[in-house]
Amino acid sequence: MKTLLLTNDDGILSTGLSYLKKFLSSKYESIYDIYVVAPDRERSGVSMSITINRPLRMNQIGEKEFSVDGTPVDCINIALQKIMPQWPDFIISGMNEGENLCEDVFFSGTVAAAYTGHLYGLPSLAVSLVPNKKTGEFDFNTGAHITGQVLDKLLPLKNTAVVYNLNIPYPTTGELVITSIGLKRYKPTIVEKIDPRSRKYFWIGTGEPQNTGEPGTDLQAAAEGNISLSVLKYDLNELEEMNKLIEVFNDSASKN
Repeated sequence: MKTLLLTNDDGILSTGLSYLKKFLSSKYESIYDIYVVAPDRERSGVSMSITINRPLRMNQIGEKEFSVDGTPVDCINIALQKIMPQWPDFIISGMNEGENLCEDVFFSGTVAAAYTGHLYGLPSLAVSLVPNKKTGEFDFNTGAHITGQVLDKLLPLKNTAVVYNLNIPYPTTGELVITSIGLKRYKPTIVEKIDPRSRKYFWIGTGEPQNTGEPGTDLQAAAEGNISLSVLKYDLNELEEMNKLIEVFNDSASKN
């Protein structure tokens, strides 16, 4: 039987993960076995962090459902190598309680879990819910249904070359837009205080990011209430800049 793997960075008991598991289990009941391997607590903002300085503990909390006292990346590694009887046909990370737009993808544990699946050669989707601007609420039910609709389109593709990044605003127009990545520049707020033992400590917040939502970007789509689906392809080589360096250093060598 085919399998799906669900994970997140909000923790095994998060509402978003619970809604998504329940909906997909019903939707794909006769097609996919669904496994859940997620952190035992919230691990937001840990990006691609892995745990290497201590042992990890895994607990089974339900049928095909496991918690790990580590990061989302830890969860994917343990799920694929130690828990699942076979590698999944698709990995879904989410639904994250909060957007993952623009530069968020570099910090997000949700996106990192999906990217880890990609490193194993598995197609992966990161799903995030954009809260209501006025109330801060999330629409988990609608988010789960939209995720199912998107998966119906993605599952047959079996594309292992990219990571898909889905952001679902509340309220939403219901229109899905294929988007590029916008710009969000963070200037973290750092709070400095003194603890009860008279020692200084710092607490880093996100501050108020500067957003640039050009037409066609994920940021603009979410601002207009549209569902944003982006393709994340990581290429660490910049050929144009490399050629510039070659010219500079070759020129320096010839002068010496």
